[in-house]
Amino acid sequence: MSGGVGLERRCGEYVISDDPARFDADAMHDFLEVEGYWATGRTREQTTEGAANSVVLGVYGPDGSMVGGARIVTDRATFGWLTDVYVLAEHRGLGLGRAVVAAACEHPAVAGIKRLLLKTGDAHELYRSFGFTEPPGPEGWMELQPVPGGTETADAAADRAGVAGPGDAEGGMPALTYDPAAGPRPYTAWQGDGLPDPRTAPASQVATHLLEIVSAEGPMTADRAYRLYIRGAGSSKVTQRARAPMEQALGRLTLRGQVDVDELDGGSGVQQVLRLAGTSAVVVRELGERSLYEVPLNEIAELVGHKRRELLGRTGAGDQPVHAVAGVIQQAALRRASPERLKRAVLDGYGLIRMTQAAEQYLDAALTLLDEDAS
Repeated sequence: MSGGVGLERRCGEYVISDDPARFDADAMHDFLEVEGYWATGRTREQTTEGAANSVVLGVYGPDGSMVGGARIVTDRATFGWLTDVYVLAEHRGLGLGRAVVAAACEHPAVAGIKRLLLKTGDAHELYRSFGFTEPPGPEGWMELQPVPGGTETADAAADRAGVAGPGDAEGGMPALTYDPAAGPRPYTAWQGDGLPDPRTAPASQVATHLLEIVSAEGPMTADRAYRLYIRGAGSSKVTQRARAPMEQALGRLTLRGQVDVDELDGGSGVQQVLRLAGTSAVVVRELGERSLYEVPLNEIAELVGHKRRELLGRTGAGDQPVHAVAGVIQQAALRRASPERLKRAVLDGYGLIRMTQAAEQYLDAALTLLDEDAS
C-alpha cells in the first residue's frame, strides 16, 4: 500500500490512521460487497489492489477492528480522487463519517493539489460542508472505459450498460413512444440463465444481473423483472425471501442513478415500472412473451389513447358542434370510442381473445391513468 505519513486522530474511543500495515482491505471489501452501490461488481482482488496503490485511512474501534475507512488516489501534486468512504451501520451516528472525510481532506498527500474529486449518490450535503461543489464546465470532462489492454470488470460493464449520459435519449431508446404508421415496436425478451440465487448471492451480483434484465426489456414492471431473475436462477416462484434481496438490489441501482422507477396507480396497488435512467418512460411494443398483466399500465394507456383517436376520427370528444348534424356525428364517434370498444381494441391489438374479469380490471386501470394524465 502507498505509504502513510503517520497520521493518527482520535474520535472518542475510535482511532483514524493512515498506517497501511494496519489497514484491512478484506474488511473494506466485505462492506462494499453488501452496501457499496458505487462498487458493484468489484472483486476482492481489485479492492486489495486498489488499496495497495492508494493512501488509505482506516477507522478502528476500541477492540482494534476496522469499522470504516476511505481511499485517496493521488499523484500528490495536482490531482486526487476520494473514494470508498464508509462506516459500518452499527458505528454510525458518532461523527466517524465526518471525521474520516476531514482526515482525508487535510491529509498531507493532497495538501495544495489543484483538485480533489469524488462521486456520491447520497451524501452531497456532507461533502458540501467541507467545501466540495459541482465541477464547473462538466461538459469538458471525458472518460475512457474500460481502458484498452485490461479485462472489463463487471462494474464497468454495468456502468456502460446503465449509466445515462447526455446523448442517451437520442442514441438509445427513441423518445417517440408510438408511431401509428410503423405500429408497435417488437418486444425484445431477455434470455438468460445461470444466475445466482438472490437469497445467498452478494447484493452487488444481484444488482448487476437485474440491471442486465432491465437493459434488455425496459420499460418493464418490477414484478416481471423479478420473475425473469428467478427463472434465470433456475426457480419458478418469487417468494418473499427471494424478492427482498432483489428489491434491495433495485434500491442500489436507483441510488446509483442507473435505473429510474415510475410508480403508477394500478387500482389495487402501486405498479413499479423500471427503465434505464434517462430513457423514455413509455414505449409501445407488441405483447411478445409478456402476459397482459406484465405490460406496464402507462404503455397500455398510450396505446389506448391512440385507439381512441382512431375511433373518434377527426371529430374529437372536446369539439363543440356548430349545428345538429355535427352533434350527431360527435355522439356517434363517442359511441365508437366507448371504454368497452377501447378495451376490446387493445386486446385485439395484442392478439388476445378472451376478456376476463381480471383483464377488464387491468385495462380499466390503464384507462383511468390515461384520463388522469389528460386532465
